[in-house]
Formats: sequence, structure tokens, C-alpha cells
Amino acid sequence: MSKLAIIIPCYNEEFRLNFNEIDLLLNQANIDVYFANDGSKDNTVKKINQYIQNKPNTFLFDYKKNEGKAFTIYKSLVSLYEQNKYTYIGYLDADFSTKSVDFLSMYNYLQNSPKEFILASRIMLLNSNIKRKKYRHYIGRIILTIINIKYKLGIYDTQCGAKIFSQNILNEVLKTPFQTAWLFDAEVFIRLKKSNLLTNGVEFPITNWEDVAGSKLKLTDGFEILKEINTLYKNY
Repeated sequence: MSKLAIIIPCYNEEFRLNFNEIDLLLNQANIDVYFANDGSKDNTVKKINQYIQNKPNTFLFDYKKNEGKAFTIYKSLVSLYEQNKYTYIGYLDADFSTKSVDFLSMYNYLQNSPKEFILASRIMLLNSNIKRKKYRHYIGRIILTIINIKYKLGIYDTQCGAKIFSQNILNEVLKTPFQTAWLFDAEVFIRLKKSNLLTNGVEFPITNWEDVAGSKLKLTDGFEILKEINTLYKNY
């Protein structure tokens, strides 16, 4: 039977952690949840410790220094990959803008598929409920268009924060730390494309997604993201 580890990166998420959604994940057999604290300054760690003390399948990576979501996820992926006890390792945002029911559907699909990884995709389809801030949607489309000029990933949505990878394919993803902060998801897929492994994955249209108050992406961050595109162009 396969086993899944889920990383939930946390930076000052005291008021956004959704433990009800985490309970839904833990109701499933063979799922472990790893909170990854990225040097939070609020009561995030206190709330996590209170939650996990009676939850045997929950754990905490308590990184004292704030180094950003990308490096927090990278360190956590490496740690779990090296444990070599999980069939799949994924990550999911603490605010659960992607709901547990969709993440579990992704996991179920992947287990019954020959594919090696799966990524949530916020595609507007009939009966889907995708609510994104317009400026975030437009920034995302522009950025992905620029990235695809060179890399031609063929992916609709690289940036949704819900993804699952097989243990086998993570070796290619984790060879070196990510070079970008905002665009590390796209960087993962560029690495897989360079290794001729991108077609081993699948996009999964999720049914519900909504921007949650407190998101750290601002309109002005678009300029930093453009700089990171230049970093990708230089390094890959």
C-alpha cells in the first residue's frame, strides 16, 4: 500500500491554519502531515504543537530562520526523500485555498495512474468554483506566457500550491536548491523538462479554489517575479 507525506509550509500562519481541513487528510489511512515552520514570529508554532500532541501522524519541521517558502519546501522535501519511507511526497498551502477533498482526489488519481507526479490546476470548467483575485490571475498568465516562450512547458497552471511527486522522480527535482523564491514551482517543471521527465506528470483540474485573506503576494511583487524569470533564463 502506498504512503503519502504532505508538507504544509507555514510563515506567520497563526490565523490561517485550517485544522479542520487537516483533520480530513488525517482521516485517510497512510497519510502523514508535516508542518514546516519557516521562522514564524507569531504563535504559529504554539498552535501547531497544541494540535499535533495528540495526532500520531503529524510532525513539525521547526526551522528557526526565515528563509522563504521555496527553501522551506526544498529542505522538507529533501528530509522526507532521504527517509525513503514514502511512496509519494506532496505539499499544500496552510490556508487550504486548495481543499482537502481535491487534494485527496489528486492522490487517488495518482495512485491509479502510471504518472509520477500530479499538480492542481485552477482551470475554470463547468460547475467548478474557482475564485481568484483578478490581478493575481493576470500576473500569473503573463508570467507563464513569458516562461513558455523559452521552455514550452505546456502547463496551464504552474503556481497552484498543491502538488504530489513520487519518491522516484524527486531525485531529479532535488539535485540542487531552488534558484527562485516566487517561481520555484515553475523551476521544478523546467528541471523535469530538461531531464525529459515532464510528460510523466499530469495536471488535475480542481473543483474549488479561493484566495484566502492574508496572502503574501502583492501587486508590487510582480517586479520581483520578473527578475526571477531572468534568473531562470540564466540558469536553465
